[in-house]
Amino acid sequence: MAMPKSRTPRLIIVRHGQTEWSKTGQYTSRTDIPLTDYGVKQMRSTGRVLIGYGSTNLIKPAELKLIICSPRKRALQTKDLLLESLPESQKLSIKTEIDEDVREWEYGDYEGLLTEEIKERRTKNNLPGGENWTIWPYGCENGENAEDVTKRVDRLIEKIRKIHKRAMDNNEFCDIMVVAHGHILRCLAARWVGRPINKNPQFMLDAGGVGVLSYQHHNINEPAIYLTGAFLVPVDEEGEGL
Repeated sequence: MAMPKSRTPRLIIVRHGQTEWSKTGQYTSRTDIPLTDYGVKQMRSTGRVLIGYGSTNLIKPAELKLIICSPRKRALQTKDLLLESLPESQKLSIKTEIDEDVREWEYGDYEGLLTEEIKERRTKNNLPGGENWTIWPYGCENGENAEDVTKRVDRLIEKIRKIHKRAMDNNEFCDIMVVAHGHILRCLAARWVGRPINKNPQFMLDAGGVGVLSYQHHNINEPAIYLTGAFLVPVDEEGEGL
């Protein structure tokens, strides 16, 4: 009698919680700023819903084999808050890696700027795109372009697929979580299904948002975006909304 298959491995992607710059829309790559008070509450609430042994939790701690986290403070803080409600014994059983490949798209001269400010700058300097600039085809002055980002995202995917393939071969549960940033996670989702990132992949992921990537037909060669696996846990905030 054939052994029943374990659930297909999943990659859970989590964007860090709100920061002062994500709230205002400023481009943030290397600037190492923490979460706002709202962002802390946001990710603490998300963690309680996301990970645990309740019937409604998306991830069971024993099945979470690896967390891959950006080295930036806002991502590390988010990772810790996601795990905060778990008993210490469960936290210790979850392996964590800090990986430069999931740092945010390097914005170079555009660090801290708003989109409209970047467009004005490029128009003034007669740079490609001008007022129609987007990061996808044009990249950033003294920062990264789509080709640079594709190389490191593809390297990350290769690492994840090896772990998932081993789990499939051994009929084991295997969730992996990546905690990172808005642009790099949209690039990860696009590259997961083989889409180029030199044009807008037209994915959205709010600060604090969660998405799921997996495989169709329990087949490592059929990567897919798990549309039913994305959610956002809202908490109340005083003052201006997001």
